[in-house]
Amino acid sequence: MTDAPEANDPAEQTPRQIESAELLHGAREVIIVHAGQSYRLLVTKNDKLILQK
Repeated sequence: MTDAPEANDPAEQTPRQIESAELLHGAREVIIVHAGQSYRLLVTKNDKLILQK
């Protein structure tokens, strides 16, 4: 038996990649709810992303 993490361990997996357009659907902002808290994901005039609580 080894102490190495199993292949199915989520902590060892590559993070999922999602295109911002897939989240925003053409909008300039979207509300993301995490653990009961709301966060705003905004696209700036310079096409940068800002996450605000």
